[in-house]
Amino acid sequence: MTRGNKRLVLFDLDGVIVDSRKNMEVSWSAVRATYDIDIEFESYFRHIGRPFLDIMEKLGLEKDGENIHRIYNVVSSSRLDLIEEFPGISEVIRELRKNKLVVGLVTSKDKERTLEIVRKLDLLFDVIDCPEKGQRGKPNPDPLMRAMLQCQKDPADTIYIGDMQVDYEATARAGVDYMHANWGYGECDAKTKKLDSSGEILKALLG
Repeated sequence: MTRGNKRLVLFDLDGVIVDSRKNMEVSWSAVRATYDIDIEFESYFRHIGRPFLDIMEKLGLEKDGENIHRIYNVVSSSRLDLIEEFPGISEVIRELRKNKLVVGLVTSKDKERTLEIVRKLDLLFDVIDCPEKGQRGKPNPDPLMRAMLQCQKDPADTIYIGDMQVDYEATARAGVDYMHANWGYGECDAKTKKLDSSGEILKALLG
C-alpha cells in the first residue's frame, strides 16, 4: 500500500474501535429470555457486521425482527459500561485528523447507539454512516459510497478498516482499499493488509 495517498480513512465500530462483545452477549441473553428463543449467542455473533434486521433474517427471526431489535437496543444502551475502547485507537484517530486526513465511521449499528458510544469515548468523526430503514448494509457497498459522497472523496482516496469478511466484501464492491484489524472478531480470507495493533494504522498511512 502506498503511504500518503489516502485522504479518507473509514473505520468500522464494533471489533475495531470498541470491544462490545460483552454488551452484545448480555443484550442477546435478554432477547432470548423475552422471546424464548433457542438460538445461542455464538450463532448471532457470527453474523456481526451486517445490519441487525439482516441478521434476524439469517437466523429465521425476521417476523419478530423489529420487536427483537427494540429489546436488544434497550438493554444494550443500559449497559454501555460493558463496552471498552481497544488500546490506542483514540490516539490513532486524533493523529490522523491532526495530519489533515478526513476520518469517518461506517457501521451496521443503529445511529442512536452509535452516537451514545461515540459520546462516551469522546471521539470526533467527520462523517458517521449507520443504516437507515430501507437502506442496504454491508456487504453491499452502499454505506461506503454514502460516506465517500458526503466527504466528496473518490474510492482511490479512501481506505476502510474492518474486522469481518463482510467488511472486506463491501470494500471490494465499492472499489476501496481495505485493512483488516486482527484484534477484532472475525477473519478475512482475502490477501489484504492485516493489522496486529492500532499503531500499525499510522505506520501504514503516515509512514
